[in-house]
Amino acid sequence: MKFTSFRDLPRHPRVRLLLAQREAKAKRSHAAVPSEDDLFHQAMRGVTPLSQSGPQVPKSPPPAPKERRRKAFADLLAENGDFDVELTHEYLHGKVHDLDPRIFQQLRSGQMSIEAHLDLHGMNRIQAKLAVAEFLRSCFLQGMRCVLLVPGRGKNSEGGTSVLREELSLWLTQAPLKRIVLCFATAQPRHGGAGAVYVLLRQQRKGRGKIIWDELLLDVDG
Repeated sequence: MKFTSFRDLPRHPRVRLLLAQREAKAKRSHAAVPSEDDLFHQAMRGVTPLSQSGPQVPKSPPPAPKERRRKAFADLLAENGDFDVELTHEYLHGKVHDLDPRIFQQLRSGQMSIEAHLDLHGMNRIQAKLAVAEFLRSCFLQGMRCVLLVPGRGKNSEGGTSVLREELSLWLTQAPLKRIVLCFATAQPRHGGAGAVYVLLRQQRKGRGKIIWDELLLDVDG
């Protein structure tokens, strides 16, 4: 291969061929190994930039209405330290802490004579609360001990659960009714089963203090 000077070297046919082959090889090598920029763009493909700065913590879905109601119920019972209460889909039990277990067992088993009953079917929450308060107040003043409340099973209610049955456990353990209630329990099948509740009232005692019945009337939304 002859050339007259180094300036003529790039124009020589053999040199031009070698340069072309080297350039083609370099392009193939560059295409086989992607650059860091290419890898980053491939990884970020389809990712939407954040509109806010800082780490984003996914939010938990809000609880369902029934779960919120159950939580509110549990919170209210936790605030009331006078009663031990159990509530499930099938039964409702509650009693003051110092009650003789034998008395509570007699009520649960339906061994006590029912002296009066109140049917809450067809009532809304506020109507039922006022009716229960007036009914238990009247029974207490008449010296009755064991009565029956019938809130129903709630088959037509949301989730198939009686809302009034849940509310009963709150009304009976809050003022003023907690001042006259000793215990309550789901009735035996012969008295209505899960759709009815036995309530055992205290005996009247002059030294127990005045009961302010208006507390419930002033809090019909509670």
